[in-house]
Amino acid sequence: MQSIKRAAKEAGLHDVRVQKSGCLDFCEFGTTAVIYPEGIWYTLEGEDAVAAMVEHLQHGTGAVDLQMKMDE
Repeated sequence: MQSIKRAAKEAGLHDVRVQKSGCLDFCEFGTTAVIYPEGIWYTLEGEDAVAAMVEHLQHGTGAVDLQMKMDE
């Protein structure tokens, strides 16, 4: 979580809140994060995933292959 906070701060994302939570029903995927209001989920395995999430927050785009595929 600290690496996400640090990356967001370094990117100048001062209006982003990084908040720890308990299980959000996807614990089997390991460490996850969700970006609201879009509802885009990331599995956070390594710095590439953190960088992709920060890119999403900065530009509205991110590494699609690092996003969780949600069954609807």
